[in-house]
Amino acid sequence: MGLDIRHLETFLAAVEEGSITAAARRLRLAQPAVSRTLAQLERHVGVTLLARSAHGVTVTPEGEIFRIRAAAALASFTDAVERPFGDARPLRVGHAWSAFGEHTSAVLRRWRASRPEQPLELCRLDDPYAGMAGGRIDVSVLRGPQPRPGYRSELLYSETRVAAVSVEHRLACRRALRLADLAGEGLVVQRHWGTTTPELWDAGARPAVAVEVGSVDDWQSNVAANNGVGITPASSSKLHPHAEIVYIPLADAPPVPVFLAWAPNSRHPALEDFIRTAHAVVHGTGPGET
Repeated sequence: MGLDIRHLETFLAAVEEGSITAAARRLRLAQPAVSRTLAQLERHVGVTLLARSAHGVTVTPEGEIFRIRAAAALASFTDAVERPFGDARPLRVGHAWSAFGEHTSAVLRRWRASRPEQPLELCRLDDPYAGMAGGRIDVSVLRGPQPRPGYRSELLYSETRVAAVSVEHRLACRRALRLADLAGEGLVVQRHWGTTTPELWDAGARPAVAVEVGSVDDWQSNVAANNGVGITPASSSKLHPHAEIVYIPLADAPPVPVFLAWAPNSRHPALEDFIRTAHAVVHGTGPGET
């Protein structure tokens, strides 16, 4: 049996969603149909591309190699049928929250002035890695540790952290806090893009995770409801204010590094120019790729 574009779309959806059930829902197909398509693909290539478990699917080493090629092939196919005469495809920049923080408007203005012929789209995703894995995102803004192995990256800058507490919380009236002030609190953490875990505190003085959420909205809702406290980069307080949340500076919390990251198969012709532009806005110097 020959393969078609449907097999690549199904495989990449399963990679991005981490679940055959979620991939079926996204593709608006029955789960058995998605399972059959993936099995056909694996029989054709002769290796296991996805490891199945009760928790979902993960990509095998062979699947990761295939993913890079599949994403490139699907992106080329999409460009060929949607822009057959060379119209500029938007450069898609993924982010989980706050994009470039206080630099966002400046980056967009600089890009529009320097490359008016090249559209740029900011795309908010709860998991930017999934967008890059499937080829939907050309480059992502990531906050936290060094990006995952296999991705290329550029460190742009670092952000200070603030605590996020409900207006009803006992600490809401404080003008500044230290990590020790939050040691007895429950944390609201985000499973994909979160920059805060109990390991931020010293052993023996670590708070427990009270709520784990999957989206920015859910994180804010739980903090506002006083179901726990959050810690977030300072840009959140400016770009995502909430009437029921107070953001308070943290005096002793380490800063959060902000990276640009992209898959090695990301081949958008404007990618390098964009990386240079973002770096120039933030630092006024050229990039140093890692």
